[in-house]
Amino acid sequence: MRFLAVSDLHGDLECVHQAISHFRPDVLLCCGDWGDADQVSRDDLARFPAQLPVLSTFGNHDPLPILGEITNQDGSAVFLEQGEVRTIEAIRIAAIGGIWAKSHKLPYYVTDEDVAEAARRIAANGPVDILLTHGCPVGLADLTPKGTRGGQRCFLDAFKTIAPKLHLCGHLHVPQERVLKDGSRVINVGATPEGSVVVIDIEADRWDVRLESLRQPGESAPHGDS
Repeated sequence: MRFLAVSDLHGDLECVHQAISHFRPDVLLCCGDWGDADQVSRDDLARFPAQLPVLSTFGNHDPLPILGEITNQDGSAVFLEQGEVRTIEAIRIAAIGGIWAKSHKLPYYVTDEDVAEAARRIAANGPVDILLTHGCPVGLADLTPKGTRGGQRCFLDAFKTIAPKLHLCGHLHVPQERVLKDGSRVINVGATPEGSVVVIDIEADRWDVRLESLRQPGESAPHGDS
């Protein structure tokens, strides 16, 4: 089985179609930021589950009501609720969306307590293979374009509580990864319109996880807003 992970699309959905055509995944995962409501429509997003199963969390640039309505061909929701665990062909996938804040002033703000509660619900449901978040665990694959740290402690604590094999995040538009001593990985998918995706090939107990580029060597694109 092949999973393809994308992130931080900000309305540029053509890059996802290109990635699907190139890598031919069985399942599409998204770490959020499909685009604001004026950038993507329901029809735009519905084109993806019409092709293959899709699971997505949310970031700070998503049409949340629309995202919550879209379903896969089997009737399952594309959108993973906070703390939800979904199983696809024995692979258990969980999600904690949003970006960290001290309040709920905006619908995509999540507090320390929100993240901790979602992590507890996930952990209570048993082992997790893949954790999707938009925000990043501090100190792990969280370098910003300026070279500073852009992650949060609450997502690091969630990573430790859930202990997934693979933690995929986004938001910072810098593709990067960290492999821990126990073999678990944290990968920031980066921004797919700038060329970055993550490909996960799973055969029995063998996992081949890698950051891939949609661009040719030397080809680049400017960073967008995070």
